[in-house]
Amino acid sequence: MTSLNYELRRRIAEAATQMCEQSLTTGLNAGDISVFDRDAGLIYALPRPCAQLPIRSWRDIRPEDVAVITPDGKVVQDSYQTPTVEIPMHLRLYEARPDTNAIVHSHGEWSQVFAAAGKDIPTATIDTYTHCGFAPIRCGKFGMVGSEELAVAMVEAVGVSAKAALMECHGAVALGYDLENSMLVARVIERAARQALFAYLIGGPQQLGLDHVISDRDLATRITSGDARLHTEDLQRMA
Repeated sequence: MTSLNYELRRRIAEAATQMCEQSLTTGLNAGDISVFDRDAGLIYALPRPCAQLPIRSWRDIRPEDVAVITPDGKVVQDSYQTPTVEIPMHLRLYEARPDTNAIVHSHGEWSQVFAAAGKDIPTATIDTYTHCGFAPIRCGKFGMVGSEELAVAMVEAVGVSAKAALMECHGAVALGYDLENSMLVARVIERAARQALFAYLIGGPQQLGLDHVISDRDLATRITSGDARLHTEDLQRMA
């Protein structure tokens, strides 16, 4: 019998409610969340609606409703729900990005403006640029919901170091080193989109680069290539 992490399931259910409160979902089961417990080799994800769990709102999710699967997508014995339809995308991202332990797929209003237009969101302030992984928020190619095509497009969009990307005509993905971090990135995506839209009205936002925040050229090169990782809190210690 597999030992499941009840506290992690509780935190994911709580984050599902926060998605509603923070306008990161359009309602019902739009968007989703997953967390990869790499030590245990298990992925915890919000569930897919079914006859036994209709999901009128993510606010209704209980800890025991959170699905638990293996990295190859198999539902574990003690999990009574199947994971979100977008789980192929989550699995691909976890495989491609070992620095990622949590993913929030959001349907926020401001980011969906850029997704609908198929355009990148410039990260034009220090905080949005650093929290999003020292990169603009790229819009990946369109893929059908739950498809392998969409999963591959999102892996390509985030590359080796970005923490945010858009799903064309769909929503956004936020990558984090833990659940709290991925929720923060999801909020920052919305802030960046809103700021960019207003900035376009008064002349257009600029896109920041590593030269704006890091004086060490060698470190900047290693971050760009994915050979080095840097978080916003690291920058604060360097200042």
